[in-house]
Amino acid sequence: MKRLRLLAPLCLLPLVLAAAERPLKVDRGRSFVDVDVDATKNFTAHLDAYEAKVTEEAGKIKSAVFTFKFADLKTGSTDRDAEMIKWLGGGAPEGRFELGNLAVTPDGQGQASGRLIFHGATERIEFPVSVTREGDAYVITGETTLDYRNWNLKVIRKAFLFSVSPEVKVRFKFTGAPVDVPAK
Repeated sequence: MKRLRLLAPLCLLPLVLAAAERPLKVDRGRSFVDVDVDATKNFTAHLDAYEAKVTEEAGKIKSAVFTFKFADLKTGSTDRDAEMIKWLGGGAPEGRFELGNLAVTPDGQGQASGRLIFHGATERIEFPVSVTREGDAYVITGETTLDYRNWNLKVIRKAFLFSVSPEVKVRFKFTGAPVDVPAK
């Protein structure tokens, strides 16, 4: 009987390990972040590099922190990219999104909320998302419209001819699969 008591916890160990929090490795070839800008001449900026720390637990996204440098947000024009950095105050401006809550229905439709931090300001944002599974991989898509004035940025106007709408649309897709963390 004593042996049975000792073996019972060992039999449950795989269940505990399967429920443990695991990081997702984002597949950059199947992921993107784009920012649509409504200006005198509309354009889409593409985020070329970023860091996404996403974890899952028991088949659900548990946490996410997304960081990026504005220098990696490419608009298709090096002059426009330089003007953006200048508009943001110069230097090496960075942004960060921290997921606070992710509520998803069984069909994968849901709502995400969290904090978006850049230009010295933190604002709570909320937006619809879709979280689906393709085999072992999660596919997280969404879009939201942000008003950059909420982060203490001024509307861009030049010579009364050129202006940029204060509202920009952020569209994203992240595809990532859980990876096992080596035991310590």
